[in-house]
Amino acid sequence: MKSILFSIVIALFFSACSATINDEFNKPASFWYEKLIIAISQGNLEQADSYYNSLSSEHSASPLISEALLMLISAHIDNNEHLLSGFFVNEYKTRFSNTKNIDYISLLNTEANFYAFSNYSKDQGFINDNIRDITQFILLNQNNKYLPYISHILTSFKLSKVEMNNEIIRIYNIKDKVEAKEKYEEYNKELGVNGIEFIPSHIPWYVKLFSW
Repeated sequence: MKSILFSIVIALFFSACSATINDEFNKPASFWYEKLIIAISQGNLEQADSYYNSLSSEHSASPLISEALLMLISAHIDNNEHLLSGFFVNEYKTRFSNTKNIDYISLLNTEANFYAFSNYSKDQGFINDNIRDITQFILLNQNNKYLPYISHILTSFKLSKVEMNNEIIRIYNIKDKVEAKEKYEEYNKELGVNGIEFIPSHIPWYVKLFSW
């Protein structure tokens, strides 16, 4: 289901690109690249995506494509459009992955997932998946030069998991379910981050009204 929804979103994305792109065509790569930079600087990411579409379509071998992709990844992350940032990360991986930049691409992929995270109470599966995947990645890629930062992201996900578990513990404590409470306390210990102090997530009061 997720893959189907993702395909639909990407199809709509490219439809929007086609609908918003200017009638200009058959331009040099530098023309589309400059247009893309201007659109990003103006905060018009839909137009920037359209210019990238033209750049990659008309100049598929241009060295400017890699720089354009990196700018779009960063811009979409900053604009909280994480589905699109993830799409462009995969585009970058497909086009430009090699032995020299594989470490950096791994970092981009981890960052895109990290910034896509919104709320621990709504993204439990997302947290669990990332803890599992990043842990496995670290075990298999000890020589990655970005490993300290990737490890920091893993710690952030684990702290989110602790916060989520603490809320569950609080509920079980209210309901006097000692065994269930102790089970989640043990889960927290297994994460190995109990000694780290952190600022809890801010959840608005109107969200807490509907929170279990």
